[in-house]
Parts: sequence; C-alpha cells; structure tokens
Amino acid sequence: YVLRVCTLVALAAWAWHMLRRGGTLRHTPIDWLILVFLGWVAITTVTSIHWPMAFFGKPRRYDGLLSFVNYAILAFLVMQFAASAARVRDLARALFFSSLLVAGYGALQFLGWDPFKWAALPFEANRAFSTYGNPDLLGGFLIFSVTVALGLVLSERRLLWRMIYWAGFGLNGLVLIVAFTRGAWIGGFIAVVLVAVMAWRQRVRLLRVDWVPVGISAALGLGVIWRSFSSQNEVMNFAKRLGSIFQFSGGSGQTRTEIWQAALGAIGDRPLLGWGADTFRLVFMRFEPAEYVRDAGGSSIADNAHNYPLQLAAGVGIPGMLLFYGIFVWAGIRSFRTVFARAAEPQAILRGAFWAAAVGYLVQLFAGLSVTGTSFLLWTALGVVLAPTARLVTVPAPRWGTVAAVVALGLAALGVGYTSLAIIADYAYIQGRNSTGVDRVNWAEWAVKLSPYTGIYRTELGLAHAATATAYLELGRQAQEAGEDTTTYAAGVRAHFKAAEEALKDAIAFEPDEYDNYVALADLYNLGGESLDEAYFEKAITVANEGLERAPYGTALRKRLARAYAGNNQVDRAIEELEYVTRLDPRDAEAVLSLAGLYVRVKRSDDALELLREFNERVPGQTDITDAIDELEASATSE
Repeated sequence: YVLRVCTLVALAAWAWHMLRRGGTLRHTPIDWLILVFLGWVAITTVTSIHWPMAFFGKPRRYDGLLSFVNYAILAFLVMQFAASAARVRDLARALFFSSLLVAGYGALQFLGWDPFKWAALPFEANRAFSTYGNPDLLGGFLIFSVTVALGLVLSERRLLWRMIYWAGFGLNGLVLIVAFTRGAWIGGFIAVVLVAVMAWRQRVRLLRVDWVPVGISAALGLGVIWRSFSSQNEVMNFAKRLGSIFQFSGGSGQTRTEIWQAALGAIGDRPLLGWGADTFRLVFMRFEPAEYVRDAGGSSIADNAHNYPLQLAAGVGIPGMLLFYGIFVWAGIRSFRTVFARAAEPQAILRGAFWAAAVGYLVQLFAGLSVTGTSFLLWTALGVVLAPTARLVTVPAPRWGTVAAVVALGLAALGVGYTSLAIIADYAYIQGRNSTGVDRVNWAEWAVKLSPYTGIYRTELGLAHAATATAYLELGRQAQEAGEDTTTYAAGVRAHFKAAEEALKDAIAFEPDEYDNYVALADLYNLGGESLDEAYFEKAITVANEGLERAPYGTALRKRLARAYAGNNQVDRAIEELEYVTRLDPRDAEAVLSLAGLYVRVKRSDDALELLREFNERVPGQTDITDAIDELEASATSE
C-alpha cells in the first residue's frame, strides 16, 4: 500500500512539473525492453489460470502484473531524479536510516528482548525476522542496507558521519548473520566483495581511524558466529547452516528441491505463457511429488518456488523469465564502466554500492522469495545505475499542459483511493478472523464488497457462516439437553449452513484451483451429514473428488473423503483412503487416530493398537496418540 501510494504521488508530481513547465527526460534503450516485459506479463495475465491473482498477485505476496508496473514506474522516476551525486546520496541515506530501525529490531529479537508477543512462529526462536515477519525476506533487505551503508562509509569524508555509517554497517551485518538465511549470506558477501573491488579501482582507501569500527564489527560478528557453534539447532549453528547449503538429501534443502521439481513440472506443462504471475500456489499441488508430502507434511502447500527464475518461468513462461533477467543483465553491462571506472570523486562509489547490492539480491533470489517490500529496492537500484548512462531529451511544456496535469493528478488520486479500499478490505478481513458469530460474517461480507477480486475474502465469508452454523448447532444441543425450545437455533443452523454452502460454492467458482475451498466445502457437507441430513455425505464425497482431480496428493481432502465414506457406511473405502494418507504422510496424527478408530469399528483392535504404537515410536510425545493407546490397552485387558 505504501509503495503504490508513494509511487502514485511521485509520478503525479513529476507529471505536474513536466506538463506545466517542461523539462529534461532521461531514457535508455532498456526502457523498451522493460515495456516489452510488461506487455508479455499482461498477455500471460489474460491467459493465466486465474487472472485476478495474476494481475494483483497472491495475497501476502502481491508479485503480480500490478507490482511489475509499479516497479517499472519506480525505476523510471528514480532514473529521472537520481542524476546527481547528491540525489543518490539522499536515496542512500534514506535507506540507511530506515535500516537502523529494521536492523535494530532484528537485534532485539536475537537477544530475546522483543517488545512484542508473536503467535507461534514457523521458524526458530531468537532468529531475527524484524518488521519483515520472515528471516528470508529480512535477509533480502539487509543485502541492500549492508552494501549501501558500506558505500556511504567509503564516500564520506566527515569523521563523525563516517563513524555513524560504520556503526550502521556493523549493526546491519550482525543482523544479517543472525537471520541465519543462507541465500542472503551468499548475496551479501558477493555484494560487499564487489564494493571492495570498486573501492580498489577508484583508489578509495581506509583511514587509520576506520580500523577501530572495522575491528569492533569483526570482533562482534566473529563472537556471534563462535557462540552459534554451541547451538544444537542446526539452523542456528553458523557452521552447520553454512555447510547445509549444498545438502539436498534432508531438511529444508530436500523439500526445496521437491518444490523445484514441481515448478519444473509446471513449466514443462505451459512453457511459453506460464500459468500467470504469482499463481504458483494454485498449480503447485498438481505437480508436487509424493515425496514432498512425506517430507513437508500434508498440510504444507508451497505458494512460491523458492527460486525466482523457476517462479518467473512457471508464472510468465520461459520468455517472460528471459526478458526479466535480460533487463538486469543489459543494465549491468551498460553501467559496468560507470561503477568500476577509476574516479577521483568518492561519491561515485555510492552508485557502485547500489549496483553491487542489486547483484547480491539477484543471487539471493536463486533460493529466495521476491516480495514488494524488498524487490522495490532492486528496481530503485536499476534507476540509480542507469541514470548516468541515460540520453537527455528536452521536452517543452505543451499548451494544454495544465489541463493534462490536472487530469494526471485526478488519476493519481483515483489510484490512491482504490488502493486505500484494498487495505480497508484487508483490515475488515483481519477483524473478521478475530471475531465470532454474526460479527465475523459482517466483517467478511464487507471485505468481499470492498475487494471482490481477492479470493481469500470469499473463502472467509463461507468459513464465517460455517462457524456460525456450528455455534448455533452447539447452542441448540445445549438447549435440547436443558429441555428448552430449539426452534431459533435450528433456524440459525439452516440459514447459516445454506449461506456457507453458497459462499463456498461461489469461492470455488471464482477460484476453481484453490485447494482450501474444496476442503472447506467438504468439511461443511460432512457437518451437514452428521447433524442435518445424511444425504450431505454424498455431496462431501463429490466435492472431495473434484478437489483431488487438482491435487492428487491432497491429504486434507482425503481425510474429509474418508470421513464422508465412514458417515455413509462405506467403512472399507474410508479405511483405504486413510491407509493411503498414512503412507503419504507417516507423521499425520489426525489420520492415524481416525484410521485406528475405524479399525476398532470393524473389530480390528489389534491392528489399531499396532498402528498407534508404530506411530508413537516414529513421532513420540503426541498426547492424543498415547491416550488412545492407553484406552485400547485397557480395553484389551478388560476383555
């Protein structure tokens, strides 16, 4: 939201000046390649598996066509304004002071002094993730902040400011270490080495006083690394983490290669146009190998290829991927002499720092994720390094310039307004997730009205009605046990059940390849079969099978399918489904418990007990499993 609004304001300000007063326009041949790339992404958006996601991007990622247009405008504007060394310095300082907040917060997290209480984190405690919410995303930002801070140091002659920049460089470097993100380590190292080469080429030398902050930073960094060697956690141990970079037979390396395998399958199926920018989640389960379910768990759905070339090729086709990298390769070659030339002016190394940071970030993307919160810096760097190579064209103000300028302001205002609706819709969605009953339904309805092209809002509306129906069902049971009238509760159950069914059907019609929608609707029908009418079990079976056509290894759907078969007295088929699930994902406790229950139901208590004991040996410490074992053993003893 901030990126789009700031870009619109900056574009409107530039257009206002150019249309009313005229000015100098800077451009390079690479501008045409960027336009070709945007045109190609637009074509793949039209042909995509789901054009709204390809256009806006997946929620929480937003790496669709709209963001690429945003990036291109940002690069163009930076190229217009970053022509002077002073302007480049302003950009660098803005990034530097922002990084102090980001890195400072990351340092607090590593030290265990986080002032905020987070929910359960999907990564290790005390691993820095800062304002980015994820160590990998933070690592991408730190590549830029570390490198540009070093550029500020080497270009600064005032002693006080030089020490301030050294302190910022050390802080960002330490947090880069404690993010424990391997791709960022490699990218950051490459970027710093490139800056060092540029400094050597430009005869930039360290002062005697520089060795003090250099020594302090090195000592602190080595101390943190040495301390990590004693950690038993392989992720938080620097040596083991670094050594695991080329290990693909276990851990995150193994699951990542399995995701790459799925991406290659998606690319092979649609190599030319791809499936649409940022739609990887929708197609992943079509191509995921069975090994991924075993290694990552049945509940894991990759929404990103964790390799940007593969992510792009799967989304916008191989031509789109080549066009994207062609932009940056061409820009790197075109600006190479600018950043590596011998220069008497120390400010020249600042452009080189942006060039080096862009290279480091592109390297990191070979095993990382691109999101707007970091990738905008890549396109900012593109504008910075191309500005000195741009051709200048003097553009006079047209006679109708003032009218056009007013129109430009109006269009920018409309853009800001539309973007504001999107963030208000997201607020409504989050409020609904934190509410219950009718309040949750109302928030979800508001989110859908404000942003009808966001699929998760439609799903949330169905889930809100389903949760409300379940709540009415429980209240009705309580009233029945107390001998009270249940008419109101029964009406509430049926009304919200019907509304949930309609909302989830609508979500499937809008986004037919979203796996979670089928899971939610199958859950709803199973609830209806158990509480309203057994005929709903047949509907659950139908919906689950429709979803499995898109996700053959979808264990969540297979568990719902087994539940429907069991409710429909097709116990043998239910057992077959659950046995298949436990083979796919041997760590699925829910499936094991359900299967054990069905074994008992068909008088196979010995098989149930053996199943539970094997699971307990494989995945010890599951209370539900041990309780079930105790219950079966007690029952066997009683018999």
